[in-house]
Amino acid sequence: MNKALLVAVAAAAGFGFGSAAVADVAAGKAKFEDVCSECHEPEDHAGIAPAELTAKINDILAKKIKHKGKLKLSESEVSDLVAYFGTVKPDPSKKSKHKD
Repeated sequence: MNKALLVAVAAAAGFGFGSAAVADVAAGKAKFEDVCSECHEPEDHAGIAPAELTAKINDILAKKIKHKGKLKLSESEVSDLVAYFGTVKPDPSKKSKHKD
């Protein structure tokens, strides 16, 4: 099983869907470019465990973590984003601009 699929399955499992649901990496990339890329680089969330990243995004959605703008994502969009971030390699030469 390739890494992207493993990340997608792990992200879906974080929502309680089990391994039957499969996240869409291309949809996650498109959502990132549409919603997140104005302030974030893909590397900002690369290398974070899927369950941790899913929890972090859900905390932002629940307003437990401050975020610059209002964020509205469905569960499948969160899974797609997490799957996409699982394909991004961390770039040690770049420092993240964001802590969230």
